[in-house]
Amino acid sequence: MLLGSHQQNFPVTVPIDITPSNYNTDKTSHTASTPIQNSGNLNKSPMNKSTVTLSSNQNYTKVSSSISISPSTSTQSTSTSHTSSTSISQPSTVRVKEGILKQRFKKALSKNDRIMLQRCLESGYKPSMQQWMTIISRMHVSTALTCVKFAEHLQNLCVTAAIRRQHKKLFKEVVSKVDIIPRSQIDVLMSVPSYYLKICLNRGLDPNIPLKNRRLPLEHACSHSRIDHIQILLDDERTTVSSTVCRFMIRQQKQQKFADKAITLCDDIVPNMILEAIVANVSTALCSIINKIESKYENSEKWEEIIHMLRCPISQDYTADLVKTPVNDHYYDRMQLLTWVRAKGTDPLTREKLCESDLLLRSEFLPEYASTLQKKIHELESDV
Repeated sequence: MLLGSHQQNFPVTVPIDITPSNYNTDKTSHTASTPIQNSGNLNKSPMNKSTVTLSSNQNYTKVSSSISISPSTSTQSTSTSHTSSTSISQPSTVRVKEGILKQRFKKALSKNDRIMLQRCLESGYKPSMQQWMTIISRMHVSTALTCVKFAEHLQNLCVTAAIRRQHKKLFKEVVSKVDIIPRSQIDVLMSVPSYYLKICLNRGLDPNIPLKNRRLPLEHACSHSRIDHIQILLDDERTTVSSTVCRFMIRQQKQQKFADKAITLCDDIVPNMILEAIVANVSTALCSIINKIESKYENSEKWEEIIHMLRCPISQDYTADLVKTPVNDHYYDRMQLLTWVRAKGTDPLTREKLCESDLLLRSEFLPEYASTLQKKIHELESDV
């Protein structure tokens, strides 16, 4: 048989670790120096087994050292290079991503692409100040609202664009995203509808910031007859009301309905304003003035004389709508006296016959009445 006739013995090399894991060179040298007790031809062999063992162990130790050190060194160098390359590549990747988002956002802004703008904002892109101004002032309202809702914070100057846009819902959304309302916006707010002023006052804007013309907002609103602005400013408890504003409201017919509240809020009311309320025929303002200063002058005789001229004998209320009978020097509230005469046809004090046509018109006695009242007010202020 071919296999049997030509059979050969091939050497087979099997790696066997003959060295213990805790091999010590001292022990190896000790083993080499110790004779091995064996019988037979082994003792006659020119090469001692211990010598072979030592040689084998030395060679294996060298190989093992080289193998054990090399992977460790390679691993450390690979790890170091990988870490450094990762740390370098991360900022680069972020910059590339930011650049792509910037280009996409800029392109979407030029095309008014609401969906792409929304995606860029969702991905973390933060528009510049100029881009926010463009979005708020020029983009379609629905697009601007979508972008503003995704913003965590807006710069204060965005309020300027929102005021000029004059869209209530968008303005309210923008105001909710800023820290404070800039003080410089008070001039613009006084020239636009009052809704925007109200939102800003509720957000903390000071109602007493001087305008560029050095007037206070309430004074500016009065001089330009901006009725809604006057109402909003007077509803704010922080608003400062001067006597000048009160006098102006008393004289202006459209603003007379605010005079009562303005006088209540003012801390600079003087007796001479009584005469202005009489001349302007504003009974509500007259009552507010008297209530404001009565505690200061109530012990003065001149004050009692003034009160006598202002109080209607029928209703016992203060009135600026005066009327007078030709018989005596008493002044009455016009509606109260007309009601009396129409019902009874007599003078309320003398009981003499009196007709409606006998009553003196306001224009007939007012100059004399005002002169007398002014003289008594001057004497009152002199006494105090």
